[in-house]
Amino acid sequence: MKKLLSLTTLLVIMATSTHAQIKLSYNLDENTIYNSKVTIDQTIAQTMMGQTQNIQNDQGYGVTITVEKKNTDSYSLSMMYNSIMINSPKAGLTYDSETATSEPTGPAKALSSVIGTEFSFELNKDGSVSSVSGIQAMLDSMAANMGLADEAQASAFKAQISAQYNEEAVKSQMKRTLVIYPDKELNKGDTWSADESVTTPFTMNIQTTYELADFDDKTATINVSSNIFSEEGSITMGGATMTPDLSGVQSGTIVVDKKTGLVLSANMEQLVSGVMNMTSPQEMEIPIEISGTSTIEGSIK
Repeated sequence: MKKLLSLTTLLVIMATSTHAQIKLSYNLDENTIYNSKVTIDQTIAQTMMGQTQNIQNDQGYGVTITVEKKNTDSYSLSMMYNSIMINSPKAGLTYDSETATSEPTGPAKALSSVIGTEFSFELNKDGSVSSVSGIQAMLDSMAANMGLADEAQASAFKAQISAQYNEEAVKSQMKRTLVIYPDKELNKGDTWSADESVTTPFTMNIQTTYELADFDDKTATINVSSNIFSEEGSITMGGATMTPDLSGVQSGTIVVDKKTGLVLSANMEQLVSGVMNMTSPQEMEIPIEISGTSTIEGSIK
């Protein structure tokens, strides 16, 4: 009888282990503080008039996100920038707020003005962002950080910087540190998908497949695979009007905190290629390939 009981217990344990499930979503408490740092290393190879040019364009930023209010199906959060980095030798711009030993000048000063500014947004429990507010106040703060007392200069600065810091661009930026979770329990090996658009530096559709690779008591590891396509529409870059025709892939691994759903670490690789069709000031087809890696480091208080 004792042997039979032991065998039955073992079978129950094995069955429970085999069918272990978890439910992933954002589960945040008020006053939770989340710090994350995003680093993007990117190489752009473009061919013009038979000449291929490689352009290095690295960037990074650190943010602190605070849970201000817990709603029924969402969270009211504030986000403040606490560091900024850019390394773009071709543009003559290299600056890292964490290692700089002197006050930045020129374009670097404009970028560094984002440090200490904040805005608010609503995060749904599945990881989607429903609204962003406070962008204008953030731009006003950036202009003040620049020391632009003249109203005309301040207006011109805010008009220029708003191309990078506007509601849609900020949403695109936040999507790098958010996972879209399914409304179901998951076993190891289960997959789900999400279809999103980002608008910076131009509109791209990202079709992502997530796979729950593993989990333990504290974390869950998710494999990510994305197909990327440029959407219709033209952009203006350096005085030239262009229409992107690009596609590519992205893949990597994300580790999330099982309790809160927040990203603890991520490593992604991306390769996008195609052509940029210039229509003004002249007509030209520019083959382009964009390759890069991105990392995220996160911590929760």
